[in-house]
Amino acid sequence: MLGQLFTVAGEELKYGYVYLKHQIGSAQQKRAKVLVNGSPKSGTTWMLKMIASLPGYEDIGNYYGDLQKYHTTQPGHVVHGHDAYTPELKNILLDEGIKVILMVRDPRDQLVSRMFHVKRSTNHVWNERMKALDNDEALMLCIEGREKLPGTHDMIALAQTWLNGNAEALVVRYEELLADSVPHFSAVLDYLGIRNSQGLAEVIVERNRFARLSMGKRIWQGQRKPGEEDTKSHFRKGIVGDWRNYLKPQHIERFKELCGQQLIDLGYEQDLDWS
Repeated sequence: MLGQLFTVAGEELKYGYVYLKHQIGSAQQKRAKVLVNGSPKSGTTWMLKMIASLPGYEDIGNYYGDLQKYHTTQPGHVVHGHDAYTPELKNILLDEGIKVILMVRDPRDQLVSRMFHVKRSTNHVWNERMKALDNDEALMLCIEGREKLPGTHDMIALAQTWLNGNAEALVVRYEELLADSVPHFSAVLDYLGIRNSQGLAEVIVERNRFARLSMGKRIWQGQRKPGEEDTKSHFRKGIVGDWRNYLKPQHIERFKELCGQQLIDLGYEQDLDWS
């Protein structure tokens, strides 16, 4: 445990040094207005935390569909959004000069993560009812959807409004970011017009890796490696392909009925012959 504390302290010192050097060297650099968008459990929180770790940037939360609040966004603000791409939002983003990072994730992994999220989140309207169900029942509910619980079709459709609408956004796939984080986050910095000086991307990726995020501020706790599950954590497992551990034949059949073509359109399968 003491070794872990020293590791975290060393990472923070390194981050602080690079942060200060970058801040000094980029004093006159214009900060961007940023929207990190995507359907829930697609990696938006992870990306948000990394961008908010940049000098001069801060997480200002979610506007929860109140599009007029985008007019209040200031340089250096990082907005967390789950908004569909509409003509109204398009015009606001263009008028305000807001840069968009669109997170996309395999809807099957997203489905499993969202099920656990609803079971864990006491402020979710479906929390109590979902907790009373076993995982198989809860997954089917999330696939099909109910009132105030969007189904998987709607979750995918949200991302598709951006992709099919040719929105001005940098698309980041969760799986690619997880597999090779530094180059993909460096591309985000380039898109935002931020110079990747002093190894800025490296220290931010290191500071926001799964093991650190899963601890939160409780650095005395043991770190979890990707794949080590904590169903009570927002950062539950941190791996790709976890859906294979949870989706039963009945889930897969229903998923294909409701969302099979969407999965193909997103590029996660070539046809419906998967299981």
